[in-house]
Amino acid sequence: MTTPAGTGPGGRLLVLAADHRARGVPTIERYDDYLRALTAAVAHCDGVLATAQPLVDLAGSGCLGGRRTYLSLNRTGLAGSAFELDDRLVATVTRAAADGWTGVKLMTRIAPDDPGGAAALELLGRVLEEAHALSLEALVEPVVWRDGRLSRAVDDVVLGAVVAHDLGAPLLKVPVPDEPPGDDRSAAVGRVVASVGVPVLFLGGPRQGLAEPIEDLARDVMTGGAAGLAVGRAVIEDPDPGAVARRLAGIVHGR
Repeated sequence: MTTPAGTGPGGRLLVLAADHRARGVPTIERYDDYLRALTAAVAHCDGVLATAQPLVDLAGSGCLGGRRTYLSLNRTGLAGSAFELDDRLVATVTRAAADGWTGVKLMTRIAPDDPGGAAALELLGRVLEEAHALSLEALVEPVVWRDGRLSRAVDDVVLGAVVAHDLGAPLLKVPVPDEPPGDDRSAAVGRVVASVGVPVLFLGGPRQGLAEPIEDLARDVMTGGAAGLAVGRAVIEDPDPGAVARRLAGIVHGR
């Protein structure tokens, strides 16, 4: 397999996540302001994952040249809804290929107490097969869902990573394990990375929900052996998204 465009030094990646709004997660309400924030941030990133319209508009502005582009496929599981775990396709691998994107992104929520959870894994397998057939990269976000929310317990992060990896996911995006900052968190990241044989990106989370600067989290993640970060709200909701993205790029790429 050839290395996709937009790969950073040493294979490390900083990917901008821009698919929250379509799942009912508020970010920036005014669309023009939202696009400005994305444009400022993506200038310092190796790639972007987004739903259909933002991805088309970013490409149309000419700011995505040479970067990885992932079309976010499943967004029906609106945050906080009664059908949140029923996360079906809103776009297809075929569309991603036809539109010229380099890959697709799929969230797979593994909920042990959900009787319908097998459908999510079946969907993952189908998307991986289709992406392979069309030579597109699949960025998979496997998360274990407990008590109505994403679990950041180390055992659960490892479980999600292993399931997606062993089904054939070539690139993973997982939560940062909920461990104390510093050596403990870096060691937990290392455990996740060692459980699979593909690059692992760690997600940044919401800006307001972070108990520390995103840069500190990024340093622990990279020390633990991560391939990079996939960040969205922590960057685009900042008053200066370009500056935050530039600092994170420096950490990810060791500059």
